[in-house]
Amino acid sequence: MTNIDRAQVESLGSSRSNGGTIAELQAAIHKTAKEKGWWDEPRQAPECFMLMVTELAEAMEGYREGNPMSEKIAPFSQIEEELADVIIRILDYAEHNSFEIEKALMTKMRYNEGRSYRHGGKAA
Repeated sequence: MTNIDRAQVESLGSSRSNGGTIAELQAAIHKTAKEKGWWDEPRQAPECFMLMVTELAEAMEGYREGNPMSEKIAPFSQIEEELADVIIRILDYAEHNSFEIEKALMTKMRYNEGRSYRHGGKAA
């Protein structure tokens, strides 16, 4: 297993500061997943969705354990690692299916900005 140290993290910067977009990140994530064999066999939507859910469950596990430092990508916490895994799974699936998540995200954010407070009284 490869561990990432702080110097490597600092050298990465953010996707936005490197001129990247969510769409470019989506393509890069899927390229890596294919190179690592995750798409050698066809994958059905239910399997992919449950892998996303599993990563969220692992974030909850990190929360229950007091959010310790990640063993794989220190200096990040376990929750940060698992939330990153959720996003990776989502963007990988999206790219495989030619979904335009960046545009959908921006459109949904714009829609939500126009909604009423708590969307008309929904419980928190």
